[in-house]
Amino acid sequence: MKSKLKQSELIYRKLKISDYNQFRKLFFSCFNKGVSFDFFKFRYFSDKYSFCYGVFKSSNLIANIGMYSIKLNNKNNKRIFSRHSSMVLKKYRGEKIFSNLSNIVKNKIIKKINLVAMWPNKNNLSNFGLDKKKTIKTKYYLYKSSSSNYSFKQTKNIHIDELFKLKTLIESKKSFFLKNFIYFKKRYLSYKKHEYFINKFEYQNLKSFFILKNNEDFSGLNYVILDHFGSEKIRSKHFSCLLNEKKKLIFLSKRKLFKKNYKLLNILYFGIAFLKGFKIKERKKLMQDKEIYLGDTDIFITTEELKNKILY
Repeated sequence: MKSKLKQSELIYRKLKISDYNQFRKLFFSCFNKGVSFDFFKFRYFSDKYSFCYGVFKSSNLIANIGMYSIKLNNKNNKRIFSRHSSMVLKKYRGEKIFSNLSNIVKNKIIKKINLVAMWPNKNNLSNFGLDKKKTIKTKYYLYKSSSSNYSFKQTKNIHIDELFKLKTLIESKKSFFLKNFIYFKKRYLSYKKHEYFINKFEYQNLKSFFILKNNEDFSGLNYVILDHFGSEKIRSKHFSCLLNEKKKLIFLSKRKLFKKNYKLLNILYFGIAFLKGFKIKERKKLMQDKEIYLGDTDIFITTEELKNKILY
């Protein structure tokens, strides 16, 4: 197959805030969703580490990889990158443009970090050109529950601003990423905080908190479990109460579930690419007993001014 273009026609560079319109056009072409300027700025320009790197033909953005900076929940709290907004304009796919872009991004970040977290979509399972031995992929199941039974309420909804009062209870012993108050403040209070709320549960002097999002799709209003903090001992009991109290609840599961009132929405793959410096035992230990939440992805971050739509 003859190439549609020459590499000399392409410009590879880091995106600037002024490139928003080009980013928006490419995002819509690839995902059929709008993306707001506020989201673009929030995700890639709110700290000195995160960035987007793209490929331009003339002045048109035709491919992009977004790298979001985040810390690991380990003893060193190492900073890593989580890859987002990986996309190539359809007419230029199969031209090795994304492979070249991945290599450029990998070479730019490999001096600073040694692993990358990825949520690959169905059309892109790229792992920066690394062999399978240097990557780990974990399968997750996205479900929506449906229930007509309304039990006695054992949980309480509170405003997302209550995070300030609960900061001493925010721990991240089980989460894969470091989840301290700084993380929660940036993730849930700095961008569209009106969409989120906290669900509180108390049992035997223990307290558990889920962060939920009001989400509306073709089926109406439902609730998405994005994060958890507080007592791990009563988390499963808290989750069971939520299932009984909320008519429609969207959540992520490590296991495939077989219940009549659970609808499988999608299968997601969380990947880790080891760029350097990890032994096989260390790789296996990295994900051991760690939790991943929907709040770690961009799936349910509203990227447009209109209501968020689930396209499953």
